[in-house]
Amino acid sequence: MKVKLGLTSALCSSAIGTLYTYFYYQLLFDFSTVLPIWKVVFGLISFSLILFYVHQACTKVIKQNPTFWFGLTFSLLTFVSILYPMMERVYVDASEFYPGFVIPLHFLPILMFFTFHQLSTQK
Repeated sequence: MKVKLGLTSALCSSAIGTLYTYFYYQLLFDFSTVLPIWKVVFGLISFSLILFYVHQACTKVIKQNPTFWFGLTFSLLTFVSILYPMMERVYVDASEFYPGFVIPLHFLPILMFFTFHQLSTQK
């Protein structure tokens, strides 16, 4: 039954990420040569499922407040992960917009996980 949490958060983060990417490409700048939509979808689904399985392992290993320690760890890791797109050199015309495009995508998996985690713990 807990697998529904992982799948739901993965599908929602990828759906929101796909919509965000599509509209960003249409309205501001098309980075599809650097980051195609399929890579965004694959990355969001993969990271969301990794989050789910790591959370499952944390609940078995850590006895006191496992969700707190999991959330603290992955929130910090997500925040640190935004350094990569800030330092990456993208060789396209509006390359200064690239970090502003990619950074919100880094936070989608953890946000969706905690959004749906609240629903799974209320049962």
